[in-house]
Amino acid sequence: MEVTFLGTAAATACPMVFCSCPMCSAAWKRGGKDLRRRSSALVDGDMLIDLGPDVMTAAFDFGADIRQVRVLLQTHAHSDHFDAGHLITRWSDYAPEGLRPLDLAASPETIRRMSERLSMEEPGASLEKAEWLERLKLRVHPLRHGDSVTLSGRLVTAVESAHDSGALLYAVSDGAAAFLYATDTVRLTDRAMDLLKGFRLDMVAIDHTYGPGVSGGGHLNAEQAAEEIARLRSEGILKPEGLAFAAHISHEGMPPHSELTEYARSRGYEIAWDGLRISLPPPGKPS
Repeated sequence: MEVTFLGTAAATACPMVFCSCPMCSAAWKRGGKDLRRRSSALVDGDMLIDLGPDVMTAAFDFGADIRQVRVLLQTHAHSDHFDAGHLITRWSDYAPEGLRPLDLAASPETIRRMSERLSMEEPGASLEKAEWLERLKLRVHPLRHGDSVTLSGRLVTAVESAHDSGALLYAVSDGAAAFLYATDTVRLTDRAMDLLKGFRLDMVAIDHTYGPGVSGGGHLNAEQAAEEIARLRSEGILKPEGLAFAAHISHEGMPPHSELTEYARSRGYEIAWDGLRISLPPPGKPS
């Protein structure tokens, strides 16, 4: 299994518009790993996690052919994770050619909210109407906590998130490797941990929205992310050799990437960057 981080930022990207904090200033000056698009990930080139606003620019930069995507796992419908303008272009009025069916997995609440945003692009558009699913060539799979579905040869399990009503985390397994995509959450709930005890993860990508000592709603800060990673290891959910990456990173209280990486490694995890590709099971840690 190959996982590509198409974006690793929180809602405001990095640098944030108009901001001159140390992290944003470093991004303007250094570029490279300090530049972050809104969070999204690609699995084996054909499974996309979150159709966000920066997916296409990331695809251009990292050689990801979005035409090959057959499965969309939508964590929730916040605007930094779901761009309705991208999805509506599957409608024939936009004259797409060579369109293939797309399997969409999300919670019922997220499907409803995605539909509301689609209707702002085209009145009446909805993921809850059969005629629009046919127009968009979509197969929708409503998932709740604990539900599993096999999509494109991989088992996808929905895990509840303590972020927003209907938000989901996803555990993805192809039989040889498994990873957990866990951005946009606070401390993993007891129900989430109980479910995950059935997994032996090769990798986790976890929320890391705020820097050390900074608190904010619905997300983890640096210390909390480290604690959740340690908890996954101690429970045997994340393998001893399993990889742990922080993603969904904002500018609030954060140092530039190189300093943040030093901080993270001293606490047993890594900082993801845009364009990072990981092969699972891991042959070794990235440099």
